[in-house]
Amino acid sequence: MAKSPEVVQQYLEEVEAAAEDVLSDRQEIITLDRRRNTNREALRQLAGDGGAGKGPDSRMWICVGNMFLRMPRGFVKDSIEKEQKHLDTEINNLRNGLRSKVNLLNDLEHKQATIGTSLKPLSPDEWQAVQQVMGK
Repeated sequence: MAKSPEVVQQYLEEVEAAAEDVLSDRQEIITLDRRRNTNREALRQLAGDGGAGKGPDSRMWICVGNMFLRMPRGFVKDSIEKEQKHLDTEINNLRNGLRSKVNLLNDLEHKQATIGTSLKPLSPDEWQAVQQVMGK
């Protein structure tokens, strides 16, 4: 039995919306990961500049948007570390949500679910139990 053009169009719209959602989340993860890497480089540079006169109270220049500000070194380091934690949680949340969105897209396209997308790492307690069983 042939389906009406309206039903086909609605199906294609649903698939397109699901695919767009997956692609936008992937792009957001890439953007946040680049920002996280930039922050990691900045933290590494701050840790490497531990020379004379470079204590936490010394002031340094930072670029915020299109402005340069002179801020205390300790404040800058704390701010970057807080942003790193926020970026880590946001990236993890997007990755966890992406799994269900990819599975929804596969369901709409009548494909099998992607194998291995619902795997989670062992907790430290579970890993310790595995090591005990293996005799290590």
